[in-house]
Amino acid sequence: MNRWFIVVGREYKTRVRKRAFIISTLLGPFLMVGVVAAILFIGMSSTEMDSKVLIVDHNNLLTYTMPGEGDVLLPSCPECFPERSFLEYRFASNALDTDAFLESEFTAMIELDDGIMQSAKALLKYESAAPMKVQSAVKRDLGEAIERLRVKAESTLDYDTYKKLKVRIGLVTQNIVTEDRNIENKSAIGFVFSIFMFMFILVYGMHVMRGVIEEKSNRIVEVVISVVKPEHLMGAKIVGIGLVGLTQIAVWSLLSWLLFLGFGVYAETSGLLLNLMGEQGSQVPATDFLTFIQSNEELGVLLQVNWGMMLGWCAFFYLAGFALYASLFAAIGAAVEQEADAQYLLLPAMIPLMFSYVVNIFIIESPDSTLATFCSFFPFTSPITMMVKLSVGVPWWHVAISAIILILTVLLMVKLAGKIYRTGILMYGKQPSLREMARWLMYKNS
Repeated sequence: MNRWFIVVGREYKTRVRKRAFIISTLLGPFLMVGVVAAILFIGMSSTEMDSKVLIVDHNNLLTYTMPGEGDVLLPSCPECFPERSFLEYRFASNALDTDAFLESEFTAMIELDDGIMQSAKALLKYESAAPMKVQSAVKRDLGEAIERLRVKAESTLDYDTYKKLKVRIGLVTQNIVTEDRNIENKSAIGFVFSIFMFMFILVYGMHVMRGVIEEKSNRIVEVVISVVKPEHLMGAKIVGIGLVGLTQIAVWSLLSWLLFLGFGVYAETSGLLLNLMGEQGSQVPATDFLTFIQSNEELGVLLQVNWGMMLGWCAFFYLAGFALYASLFAAIGAAVEQEADAQYLLLPAMIPLMFSYVVNIFIIESPDSTLATFCSFFPFTSPITMMVKLSVGVPWWHVAISAIILILTVLLMVKLAGKIYRTGILMYGKQPSLREMARWLMYKNS
């Protein structure tokens, strides 16, 4: 047993000490956050350039001609078209032709006619597409102006009374059994977990296969198995490399949490929090980052997820799922002499893994479907599929049954893979067929 732990320690230390592992582990969360931050800053910088929108009101629906100023039009509701740092409005009664528009200072042009009262749609013409922030502001401003015009047509109703009556309904979904809320957003979080689960199982499973092939081609394994049984050697390799992956998951989780807290402090001290609240029209007087998240309909789900439970089960399903697939990859590595020869054997081993990733795209839309339940119990898909189920809430006995089935399957697969490993690791000069590998499973331990 002491020799087994020595092999586990060797597999763990040699990989953890590699420069590539240290760099990827420490920089991984920063790179992911950096990409998200870059997208946000690019989106913000794209709106720093002033967008000048020309609103052409042929029939003076929303405008009037200023006395003594010729054809200058002004909005009937000035507060409906406020001047913003990134958006400026101008009004005219006649549209510009294409050449005149291209030569003008305007970035977009909207033509209004009587049809907008019924269709509630307006055509926005542009040379370069307007940023989403600008389009959202234009739609909101035009919407309020049209609402005021419609209310004005009602003799018994004024706009202030209408605003008090106007209600925007939002739906908060809740499972009647688990009493869990916001299932849709939570399933999206579970899908992110499943992506990382898929990535770690695949990447570190391939590490196992490449390590076995390398030791076999260098004949190092012939020396090692003189003191350690082949099956124990395979198990030690799986455990050692699996712990490397678990270490990276733990470090990524810790760094991600610290980055989240750091961003919250930055948002509070730099004034970014107030800017975000102003852009979203938040009415909650939040002075701290957590209050802002709670007040946000989409971000609030982050505080509703049981992160301790998610990370704990994530560690379990990663270790069990990795052991399951790593045993297959180890058997494949032992049966071939170079990585190129393993391609035809990898396909059947990777199909369930790929299937569980693809099917999760459909499961996030219906986490309680029969397909989702089956895949959460089927051992070759449960490590990935169960992440979505856990995020939205699942009965404890579902998780227990899934875990028991997975553990029993891992024990069986490790035993079967060990038989293939024991025979194939010392076979050279011949590429075994699937039928021959099946016969190896019938050999008794000596």
